[in-house]
Amino acid sequence: MSKPLFIIAIINLVIMEPTVFASATMTQDEIKNVNRVDVVNDKERQQLSITAGLLANYEIVAKKLVANLENDALELNQINRQASELLAISENIFDTARFRLPQCDEYLAKTLELKTNLHNMSHEKLEKDYHLDGALPKAPGECYHTKDLFVHAATVLVLTRDDPSLSETTKTSINAEITEVLAHTEYVRQLVIY
Repeated sequence: MSKPLFIIAIINLVIMEPTVFASATMTQDEIKNVNRVDVVNDKERQQLSITAGLLANYEIVAKKLVANLENDALELNQINRQASELLAISENIFDTARFRLPQCDEYLAKTLELKTNLHNMSHEKLEKDYHLDGALPKAPGECYHTKDLFVHAATVLVLTRDDPSLSETTKTSINAEITEVLAHTEYVRQLVIY
């Protein structure tokens, strides 16, 4: 990682991340008290097992994407391919989340509509409508974490579309997006799988 990118990433972690995590955290008691559909048969247990694997794969791809930002020979298509893979994985995770957390069904379904508008959506509109939920129906806090698996990957695609040269600023933004979403994966694991 170049020195300026490293410094900006540290600043993001120190200054920005506590704010982000503060608004997205849940206590163990809050997680324990979330209403979930019970898993009662082998088919549903198998679905949870597959989702656990998908979530682990999401984390691996996300970490590789962040690591690739340090590569001087980084290519746009490599970042886009990994971000697209994160989108596809998160869509599959949504299926289980919508089953286990029916209170999130409408919220997550509406989030998926972003995919059809992504090619022409501005970064500002994406932030307002999907990061800050302006275009999404009201939903309990537990729905937010799963939504972000999809939205942060989509944001990477918008960032690279708007800056195909992958400037240091864009790389720093991508790093922040993916680093933040990695913090959500453990919440998704606890809310959806366990």
